[in-house]
Amino acid sequence: MDTPFSDSCAERVKAGDPDAIGEVYSVMADRLLGYLVARIRDRQIAEDLLEQVFIKLIRKGHAISGDAIAMKVWLFRVAYTTAMDHLRKVSRRPECMVGDFGDMNVASLEDGPVDSVLREENRATVRAAMAHLSEDQRTVLELRYIAGLGAREIAETLGKTEGAIRSLQHRGERAMHRMLTDVLSSEQLPKSNP
Repeated sequence: MDTPFSDSCAERVKAGDPDAIGEVYSVMADRLLGYLVARIRDRQIAEDLLEQVFIKLIRKGHAISGDAIAMKVWLFRVAYTTAMDHLRKVSRRPECMVGDFGDMNVASLEDGPVDSVLREENRATVRAAMAHLSEDQRTVLELRYIAGLGAREIAETLGKTEGAIRSLQHRGERAMHRMLTDVLSSEQLPKSNP
């Protein structure tokens, strides 16, 4: 497991050092925001929730036990619970809150309009497939592929065993593969003219 900031930085965060908190913010904010955007599907709300995560770090960082990896897991656990609290508060069903990857990839300058349309169609297809996963499978896949966490970190974030996380990831990936294969096989490719 890796962490983009050092154990000494984590210790300084626990001591309330604002420079260390800024360092953690600079290396973790994008990953946390990506996860929150995927969970909430509204970038502005996700940015507000990210702010709440770091306010909690400022207020409660001193109580985190462990090293930089423990702090990284703590941040994702807080992001997860903050997102779920928000979803409950606005009375939306979590099944409808499937990851919006629109803010995750910036179009290349070389991309033309066809590339943009195809990319958006691919995102829509992935969102639709993820809507059919269980909440646990979807959460694990978002934490794994959007946030970039490993199985142990996801297990600690969600309070589950590593085996359970690996099982959820495997079942989720297999279900996604089946659904995406079905979609691709059902589409008719245009015939090219010789």
